[in-house]
Amino acid sequence: MPEQVTPVQQSTLSPEAQAQQERRIQIMIGGGGILLLALLIGAIVLMANYPAATVVIRDIAIVFVAGTTLLIGIAIIVLILEIWVLIKVLREEIRPLLDSVNDTASTVRGTTKFVSKNIVSPFIKLSGFTAAVRQMAGDIKGIVTTAQPNSKSTHTQGGKDGQGE
Repeated sequence: MPEQVTPVQQSTLSPEAQAQQERRIQIMIGGGGILLLALLIGAIVLMANYPAATVVIRDIAIVFVAGTTLLIGIAIIVLILEIWVLIKVLREEIRPLLDSVNDTASTVRGTTKFVSKNIVSPFIKLSGFTAAVRQMAGDIKGIVTTAQPNSKSTHTQGGKDGQGE
């Protein structure tokens, strides 16, 4: 069963509540900045007072950065391999599929030309010929009807004695 996506509801807070929420966010950002600054100042003071601890922390940071660099390098190598596999799939599987689709389109094109040439065109010509014969028959009937003597039309239109007006 497909999941139904519910639309995101817009904030229905009053202007006062929105202002209060914005103020809370500003206080949290300011507090975070002050905390970060305090930690930085504390680290500088501790490094100045304890040079041996500073060397150890520096070494730990260097190892951490080296490990992170190693992980990023491995991730890049894996990414390159995945891109290579994707290119291989595109060459070996998608290209033959596209060639097959192209062949099918060519076959359909040829079939369409054949049907048009051998079935549709003769049928259209036959329909045109039939329409011409029908029109010609109607014209001949009209000519014959107008060329006949008016005796039939007089009998049908005349009064009680069989003569016209």
